[in-house]
Amino acid sequence: MKDVTPLTAPSSGPGLPTADALPADTDSSALVADLAVSPECNIRLFNGGETIFTEGSAPDRAYIIESGYVEIFVGAGADSLQLNVLGPGDIFGEMGIIDASPRSASAKAIGPCRCIVLSAALVAERIESSSPMVRLLIAMSLHRNRAYNTYLKSLARPQLSLPQPAVTENTYAKNQQYQQILEDIKLESDLQNAVGNDELFLMYQPLLDLNTRSIIGFESLLRWQCPQRGLITPQHFIALAEETSLILPMGDWILEHSCASLRRFQDQLDRIGQSQTNFFVSVNISVRQFQQPDFFDRLMACSQRHGVSAHQIKLEVTERIFLDLDEIDAIDSIGKCRAAGFEVSLDDFGTGYSSLNYLERCEIDCLKIDRSFIHKLCTSDRARILVGSIIDIAHKLSLPTVAEGIETQAQMEALQAMGCAIGQGFLFSHPLRFNEALALVGQSLAPNFLHLA
Repeated sequence: MKDVTPLTAPSSGPGLPTADALPADTDSSALVADLAVSPECNIRLFNGGETIFTEGSAPDRAYIIESGYVEIFVGAGADSLQLNVLGPGDIFGEMGIIDASPRSASAKAIGPCRCIVLSAALVAERIESSSPMVRLLIAMSLHRNRAYNTYLKSLARPQLSLPQPAVTENTYAKNQQYQQILEDIKLESDLQNAVGNDELFLMYQPLLDLNTRSIIGFESLLRWQCPQRGLITPQHFIALAEETSLILPMGDWILEHSCASLRRFQDQLDRIGQSQTNFFVSVNISVRQFQQPDFFDRLMACSQRHGVSAHQIKLEVTERIFLDLDEIDAIDSIGKCRAAGFEVSLDDFGTGYSSLNYLERCEIDCLKIDRSFIHKLCTSDRARILVGSIIDIAHKLSLPTVAEGIETQAQMEALQAMGCAIGQGFLFSHPLRFNEALALVGQSLAPNFLHLA
């Protein structure tokens, strides 16, 4: 946001730069001749002295100056006060389209001026997609800038009374959007402490062979027990962690504990005489982890440190890896992991835009059918057709399928009839604490086992 530097001379006085006094970086005649530009395009041309917008008017756009100069001022006539003179590269009019408040100042072209137009919708979309902290900083800066402009207006209009700062701040603090942004920032701060304060823990949900009902592995699922907030579900903090670098230490922690648990699961199988070289743990891997140059080396070191085989660790990735990484880099990273023996599952299959395209371009080891399809499997013909098609495609590609979110006997039977190999869901077991999961190793689970811990 442009700093506002007030100039003591009013706009009608000798302190105002004139078109002749400003740098001659443009050809004025060329600018005037360019007025034939279509009004529908994102370029606007203003003649010298032309008003661009006035104080108190409704905001609908901001401008970037390509050539020429613009005066920003408050008041009118002899009582006007110049706030700034802006030149090529400067942005003005942005405050109004960010917070939808009336213009707090006026803008006038000094000589011919060519500007790029930024629509309110264009700016709002980008601000909305930014992080909560960025939105808060923009909002607070905007709020204080407006308060400063009000102070400057009082210099030009002594009769104008200034609002009490405490009242102004208090009114702003009650804004619902501000409160939500502030809450997100507090959550991020608490999450930073969670990594170092041993507040994170893993739950393990069994994955079963749908034909034998035997447990063939577990998916490790992250949970957060916050001292102040209580138990927080992943839906409330994983996305926040992925927006920041917090997902990296969290990802390392998850891998470390998942491999340690896998070692103990394997030891338990050996103890009860049911050694299985293919028993596995599935671990969700974020895009940011894959972006680390040393991710593969850290993964290899972790598996070796705990004495588990690479093929016993399944890396679950979503289609975001192809969207957020360069597709070639994503395919190379997956290929490197697979070459070392790690299996890669494509999670939430069917919910993205280019699933089939990724299957053709990238070798993976398993398709995980999203729970949203399983939930509607017995109530929607479309869902049944789609699930059947996914399983059929997987069979033809020699890939196993995992159905997540199985909750009813009817869903399980339908999936068996379609040839789905592996399932997980509340029909068999909720996610379990480690000791509860360890007690189930080597067992088969009947439907409705339902560990509710």
